[in-house]
Amino acid sequence: MANNKASVEFLDGCIIENDYYFISTRMDAQPMNEYDHGRLKWFDSGNWFYQDRNWQVSSVCTLSGFTSQGTRAYVALEEGSGVVGFYIPGSEHVVDEILPGGEDGHGIPSLTDINQIGSNLYLCGYGGKVMRRADGTWKAFDTGLKAPGLGDYLEQGMSVSEALKAARPTQRDMCAIDGFSEDAIFCVGREGLIFFFNGNTWLQVAQATNVDLNCVHCADDGWVYAAGNNGVLVQGKGSNFHPLDASAHDDFYAMTWFNGHLYVGGLKGLYRLESGKLRYVDTGQGTFKCRALDSGHGQMLVVAKRWLAVFDGKRWQRIDDPDNI
Repeated sequence: MANNKASVEFLDGCIIENDYYFISTRMDAQPMNEYDHGRLKWFDSGNWFYQDRNWQVSSVCTLSGFTSQGTRAYVALEEGSGVVGFYIPGSEHVVDEILPGGEDGHGIPSLTDINQIGSNLYLCGYGGKVMRRADGTWKAFDTGLKAPGLGDYLEQGMSVSEALKAARPTQRDMCAIDGFSEDAIFCVGREGLIFFFNGNTWLQVAQATNVDLNCVHCADDGWVYAAGNNGVLVQGKGSNFHPLDASAHDDFYAMTWFNGHLYVGGLKGLYRLESGKLRYVDTGQGTFKCRALDSGHGQMLVVAKRWLAVFDGKRWQRIDDPDNI
Protein backbone atom coordinates (compact mmCIF):
# COMPACT_ATOMS: atom_id res chain seq x y z
CA MET A 1 0.00 0.00 0.00
CA ALA A 2 1.32 3.47 -0.80
CA ASN A 3 1.95 6.08 1.86
CA ASN A 4 -0.69 8.63 2.85
CA LYS A 5 1.62 11.36 4.17
CA ALA A 6 0.95 10.84 7.89
CA SER A 7 4.10 11.39 9.96
CA VAL A 8 5.08 8.61 12.33
CA GLU A 9 7.38 7.72 15.21
CA PHE A 10 9.36 4.48 14.82
CA LEU A 11 9.04 1.96 17.66
CA ASP A 12 10.81 -1.24 16.57
CA GLY A 13 12.33 -2.82 13.49
CA CYS A 14 14.17 -5.80 12.04
CA ILE A 15 16.02 -6.90 8.92
CA ILE A 16 14.24 -9.20 6.47
CA GLU A 17 16.95 -9.28 3.80
CA ASN A 18 19.65 -6.97 2.53
CA ASP A 19 18.01 -3.55 2.00
CA TYR A 20 14.63 -4.92 3.14
CA TYR A 21 13.33 -3.93 6.59
CA PHE A 22 10.16 -4.34 8.69
CA ILE A 23 9.21 -1.48 11.03
CA SER A 24 6.58 -0.79 13.69
CA THR A 25 5.43 2.83 13.98
CA ARG A 26 3.02 5.06 15.83
CA MET A 27 1.23 7.90 14.04
CA ASP A 28 1.93 11.39 15.39
CA ALA A 29 -1.76 12.23 15.08
CA GLN A 30 -2.58 9.76 17.87
CA PRO A 31 -3.04 11.23 21.37
CA MET A 32 -0.31 10.02 23.71
CA ASN A 33 -2.74 7.97 25.83
CA GLU A 34 -4.34 6.13 22.91
CA TYR A 35 -2.99 2.82 21.62
CA ASP A 36 -5.85 1.54 19.47
CA HIS A 37 -3.99 2.01 16.19
CA GLY A 38 -0.69 0.78 14.81
CA ARG A 39 1.08 1.24 11.49
CA LEU A 40 3.52 -1.30 10.10
CA LYS A 41 5.97 -0.24 7.41
CA TRP A 42 8.25 -2.05 5.01
CA PHE A 43 11.25 -0.51 3.28
CA ASP A 44 12.28 -2.56 0.24
CA SER A 45 15.24 -1.29 -1.81
CA GLY A 46 14.09 2.32 -1.86
CA ASN A 47 10.32 1.81 -1.72
CA TRP A 48 8.06 2.26 1.31
CA PHE A 49 4.82 0.37 1.98
CA TYR A 50 2.48 0.25 4.96
CA GLN A 51 -0.46 -1.54 6.54
CA ASP A 52 -2.50 -0.45 9.53
CA ARG A 53 -3.51 -2.49 12.56
CA ASN A 54 -6.18 -2.01 15.23
CA TRP A 55 -3.63 -1.74 18.03
CA GLN A 56 -0.13 -0.40 18.58
CA VAL A 57 2.63 -2.93 17.83
CA SER A 58 5.33 -3.07 20.49
CA SER A 59 7.69 -5.58 18.83
CA VAL A 60 8.35 -7.14 15.41
CA CYS A 61 10.46 -10.02 14.14
CA THR A 62 10.66 -12.50 11.29
CA LEU A 63 9.67 -16.16 11.60
CA SER A 64 11.12 -18.81 9.32
CA GLY A 65 9.00 -21.84 8.52
CA PHE A 66 5.62 -20.28 9.31
CA THR A 67 3.80 -22.61 6.90
CA SER A 68 4.29 -26.32 6.21
CA GLN A 69 5.95 -25.28 2.94
CA GLY A 70 8.58 -23.36 4.90
CA THR A 71 7.26 -19.91 4.01
CA ARG A 72 8.46 -17.19 6.33
CA ALA A 73 6.27 -14.57 8.00
CA TYR A 74 6.72 -11.08 9.38
CA VAL A 75 5.45 -11.03 12.96
CA ALA A 76 3.78 -8.14 14.82
CA LEU A 77 3.12 -8.29 18.58
CA GLU A 78 0.30 -5.96 19.59
CA GLU A 79 1.03 -4.30 22.89
CA GLY A 80 -2.31 -4.68 24.67
CA SER A 81 -4.84 -6.56 22.55
CA GLY A 82 -3.60 -10.12 23.05
CA VAL A 83 -3.19 -10.50 19.27
CA VAL A 84 -0.14 -11.48 17.21
CA GLY A 85 -0.26 -10.75 13.47
CA PHE A 86 1.53 -12.73 10.75
CA TYR A 87 2.22 -11.24 7.31
CA ILE A 88 3.08 -13.71 4.56
CA PRO A 89 5.23 -12.51 1.64
CA GLY A 90 3.31 -12.21 -1.61
CA SER A 91 -0.08 -12.48 0.10
CA GLU A 92 -2.53 -9.80 1.17
CA HIS A 93 -4.01 -12.20 3.72
CA VAL A 94 -3.02 -11.47 7.33
CA VAL A 95 -3.17 -14.25 9.92
CA ASP A 96 -4.09 -12.93 13.37
CA GLU A 97 -3.72 -15.29 16.33
CA ILE A 98 -5.31 -14.60 19.72
CA LEU A 99 -3.14 -15.39 22.73
CA PRO A 100 -4.43 -17.43 25.69
CA GLY A 101 -6.24 -14.99 27.98
CA GLY A 102 -6.93 -12.49 25.23
CA GLU A 103 -10.08 -14.17 23.92
CA ASP A 104 -13.39 -12.33 23.46
CA GLY A 105 -11.64 -8.98 23.28
CA HIS A 106 -10.28 -9.15 26.84
CA GLY A 107 -6.80 -8.21 25.67
CA ILE A 108 -3.49 -8.68 27.45
CA PRO A 109 -1.78 -5.48 28.64
CA SER A 110 1.90 -4.64 28.40
CA LEU A 111 3.29 -7.26 26.02
CA THR A 112 6.79 -6.03 25.32
CA ASP A 113 8.95 -8.29 23.12
CA ILE A 114 8.72 -11.17 20.63
CA ASN A 115 11.55 -13.21 19.15
CA GLN A 116 12.19 -16.45 17.28
CA ILE A 117 14.37 -18.76 19.36
CA GLY A 118 15.17 -22.08 17.74
CA SER A 119 12.19 -22.96 15.58
CA ASN A 120 9.54 -21.37 17.79
CA LEU A 121 8.29 -17.94 18.80
CA TYR A 122 8.60 -16.60 22.33
CA LEU A 123 7.10 -13.43 23.81
CA CYS A 124 7.21 -11.71 27.18
CA GLY A 125 5.46 -8.94 29.05
CA TYR A 126 4.59 -7.41 32.38
CA GLY A 127 3.25 -9.56 35.20
CA GLY A 128 5.69 -12.38 34.49
CA LYS A 129 4.14 -13.26 31.15
CA VAL A 130 6.08 -15.56 28.84
CA MET A 131 4.40 -17.52 26.05
CA ARG A 132 5.64 -19.91 23.38
CA ARG A 133 4.20 -20.73 19.97
CA ALA A 134 4.99 -24.32 18.98
CA ASP A 135 3.26 -26.35 16.26
CA GLY A 136 1.00 -23.38 15.57
CA THR A 137 -0.34 -23.18 19.14
CA TRP A 138 0.32 -20.57 21.81
CA LYS A 139 0.75 -21.71 25.42
CA ALA A 140 1.90 -20.10 28.66
CA PHE A 141 5.61 -20.71 29.23
CA ASP A 142 6.14 -19.23 32.67
CA THR A 143 6.81 -22.17 35.00
CA GLY A 144 9.06 -20.81 37.73
CA LEU A 145 8.79 -17.24 36.48
CA LYS A 146 5.24 -16.07 37.06
CA ALA A 147 4.64 -14.96 40.64
CA PRO A 148 1.31 -14.38 42.44
CA GLY A 149 -0.30 -11.14 41.40
CA LEU A 150 -3.06 -8.81 42.56
CA GLY A 151 -5.83 -11.05 41.23
CA ASP A 152 -4.41 -14.12 42.96
CA TYR A 153 -4.37 -12.40 46.34
CA LEU A 154 -7.88 -11.03 45.86
CA GLU A 155 -9.10 -14.56 45.16
CA GLN A 156 -7.53 -15.61 48.47
CA GLY A 157 -9.87 -13.21 50.27
CA MET A 158 -7.52 -10.28 50.84
CA SER A 159 -8.81 -6.73 50.72
CA VAL A 160 -7.68 -4.52 47.85
CA SER A 161 -5.17 -2.68 50.03
CA GLU A 162 -3.80 -5.95 51.44
CA ALA A 163 -3.57 -7.47 47.97
CA LEU A 164 -1.74 -4.43 46.59
CA LYS A 165 0.77 -4.59 49.42
CA ALA A 166 1.34 -8.34 48.99
CA ALA A 167 1.67 -8.14 45.19
CA ARG A 168 4.08 -5.21 45.06
CA PRO A 169 7.30 -7.18 45.73
CA THR A 170 6.28 -10.09 43.50
CA GLN A 171 5.70 -8.18 40.28
CA ARG A 172 7.92 -9.52 37.53
CA ASP A 173 7.64 -7.09 34.67
CA MET A 174 9.65 -8.54 31.79
CA CYS A 175 10.86 -6.27 28.99
CA ALA A 176 12.89 -8.45 26.59
CA ILE A 177 13.60 -12.07 25.69
CA ASP A 178 16.35 -13.83 23.69
CA GLY A 179 18.10 -17.17 23.63
CA PHE A 180 20.98 -19.21 22.26
CA SER A 181 18.59 -22.16 21.88
CA GLU A 182 15.28 -23.35 23.32
CA ASP A 183 17.24 -24.82 26.24
CA ALA A 184 19.05 -21.57 27.01
CA ILE A 185 16.65 -18.59 27.09
CA PHE A 186 17.04 -15.31 28.97
CA CYS A 187 14.37 -12.84 29.99
CA VAL A 188 15.08 -9.45 31.61
CA GLY A 189 12.93 -6.74 33.11
CA ARG A 190 12.37 -3.99 35.60
CA GLU A 191 14.46 -3.53 38.73
CA GLY A 192 17.30 -5.66 37.37
CA LEU A 193 15.32 -8.87 36.90
CA ILE A 194 17.07 -11.63 34.94
CA PHE A 195 15.57 -15.09 34.47
CA PHE A 196 17.26 -18.07 32.80
CA PHE A 197 15.35 -21.00 31.25
CA ASN A 198 17.56 -24.09 31.40
CA GLY A 199 15.36 -26.45 29.37
CA ASN A 200 13.10 -27.37 32.29
CA THR A 201 12.16 -24.27 34.30
CA TRP A 202 12.85 -20.59 34.76
CA LEU A 203 15.47 -19.74 37.38
CA GLN A 204 15.95 -16.27 38.78
CA VAL A 205 19.50 -15.03 38.42
CA ALA A 206 21.15 -13.20 41.31
CA GLN A 207 20.76 -9.52 40.50
CA ALA A 208 23.78 -7.72 39.10
CA THR A 209 21.88 -4.40 39.28
CA ASN A 210 18.62 -3.02 40.64
CA VAL A 211 17.85 -0.67 37.75
CA ASP A 212 15.43 -1.48 34.94
CA LEU A 213 16.86 -3.70 32.20
CA ASN A 214 15.25 -2.91 28.84
CA CYS A 215 16.99 -5.27 26.41
CA VAL A 216 18.88 -8.57 26.26
CA HIS A 217 21.05 -10.16 23.56
CA CYS A 218 22.64 -13.60 23.28
CA ALA A 219 25.76 -12.67 21.37
CA ASP A 220 28.02 -14.58 18.99
CA ASP A 221 30.88 -14.42 21.51
CA GLY A 222 28.93 -16.80 23.79
CA TRP A 223 28.04 -14.14 26.37
CA VAL A 224 24.62 -12.80 27.30
CA TYR A 225 24.34 -9.02 27.59
CA ALA A 226 21.56 -7.01 29.19
CA ALA A 227 21.32 -3.23 29.27
CA GLY A 228 19.03 -0.66 30.79
CA ASN A 229 18.74 2.67 32.53
CA ASN A 230 21.53 4.79 34.00
CA GLY A 231 24.17 3.39 31.67
CA VAL A 232 23.91 -0.13 33.08
CA LEU A 233 25.33 -2.98 31.00
CA VAL A 234 25.71 -6.48 32.47
CA GLN A 235 27.33 -9.60 31.06
CA GLY A 236 26.89 -13.23 32.01
CA LYS A 237 26.42 -16.90 31.28
CA GLY A 238 23.87 -19.25 32.79
CA SER A 239 23.00 -17.90 36.23
CA ASN A 240 26.12 -15.75 36.74
CA PHE A 241 26.03 -12.09 35.68
CA HIS A 242 28.23 -9.13 36.50
CA PRO A 243 28.16 -5.42 35.60
CA LEU A 244 30.60 -3.98 33.08
CA ASP A 245 32.24 -0.58 33.46
CA ALA A 246 30.33 0.91 30.57
CA SER A 247 31.22 4.57 31.30
CA ALA A 248 28.26 5.87 29.29
CA HIS A 249 25.65 8.21 30.75
CA ASP A 250 22.56 7.07 28.89
CA ASP A 251 19.48 4.85 29.09
CA PHE A 252 19.78 1.80 26.82
CA TYR A 253 16.95 0.15 24.88
CA ALA A 254 18.50 -1.96 22.11
CA MET A 255 21.43 -4.30 21.39
CA THR A 256 22.81 -6.40 18.57
CA TRP A 257 26.06 -8.13 17.55
CA PHE A 258 27.72 -7.05 14.30
CA ASN A 259 31.17 -7.66 12.83
CA GLY A 260 32.62 -9.00 16.07
CA HIS A 261 31.31 -6.27 18.37
CA LEU A 262 28.34 -5.63 20.64
CA TYR A 263 26.41 -2.49 19.72
CA VAL A 264 24.10 -0.78 22.22
CA GLY A 265 21.48 1.86 21.44
CA GLY A 266 20.33 4.53 23.87
CA LEU A 267 18.51 7.84 24.13
CA LYS A 268 21.64 9.70 22.98
CA GLY A 269 22.75 7.44 20.14
CA LEU A 270 24.80 4.33 19.42
CA TYR A 271 27.70 2.71 21.31
CA ARG A 272 30.14 -0.14 20.68
CA LEU A 273 31.64 -2.30 23.43
CA GLU A 274 35.43 -2.24 23.29
CA SER A 275 37.67 -3.75 26.00
CA GLY A 276 34.84 -3.73 28.52
CA LYS A 277 33.81 -0.11 27.91
CA LEU A 278 31.17 1.47 25.70
CA ARG A 279 32.51 3.90 23.10
CA TYR A 280 30.20 6.34 21.31
CA VAL A 281 29.80 5.58 17.60
CA ASP A 282 29.69 8.50 15.19
CA THR A 283 26.97 7.65 12.68
CA GLY A 284 27.12 11.10 11.09
CA GLN A 285 23.65 11.94 12.43
CA GLY A 286 24.52 13.61 15.72
CA THR A 287 22.60 12.76 18.88
CA PHE A 288 19.48 10.65 18.34
CA LYS A 289 17.11 8.30 20.15
CA CYS A 290 17.87 4.70 19.17
CA ARG A 291 14.69 2.61 19.36
CA ALA A 292 15.91 -0.72 17.95
CA LEU A 293 18.93 -2.52 16.50
CA ASP A 294 19.20 -5.61 14.32
CA SER A 295 21.88 -7.28 12.23
CA GLY A 296 21.97 -9.79 9.42
CA HIS A 297 22.61 -10.21 5.70
CA GLY A 298 25.80 -8.16 6.02
CA GLN A 299 24.09 -5.13 7.52
CA MET A 300 23.28 -3.51 10.85
CA LEU A 301 19.97 -1.68 11.09
CA VAL A 302 19.57 1.29 13.43
CA VAL A 303 15.98 2.37 14.08
CA ALA A 304 15.89 5.96 15.30
CA LYS A 305 12.78 7.87 16.32
CA ARG A 306 12.20 9.36 12.85
CA TRP A 307 14.55 7.61 10.43
CA LEU A 308 16.62 4.51 9.77
CA ALA A 309 20.36 4.09 9.34
CA VAL A 310 22.19 1.10 7.87
CA PHE A 311 25.84 0.17 8.36
CA ASP A 312 27.63 -2.37 6.13
CA GLY A 313 30.85 -2.34 8.14
CA LYS A 314 32.37 0.53 6.17
CA ARG A 315 29.72 3.09 5.30
CA TRP A 316 26.65 4.58 6.98
CA GLN A 317 23.50 5.23 4.96
CA ARG A 318 20.56 7.19 6.33
CA ILE A 319 17.08 6.20 5.12
CA ASP A 320 14.31 8.79 5.53
CA ASP A 321 10.64 7.95 5.58
CA PRO A 322 9.05 10.38 3.07
CA ASP A 323 6.09 10.84 5.45
CA ASN A 324 8.47 12.32 8.05
CA ILE A 325 10.19 14.84 5.78
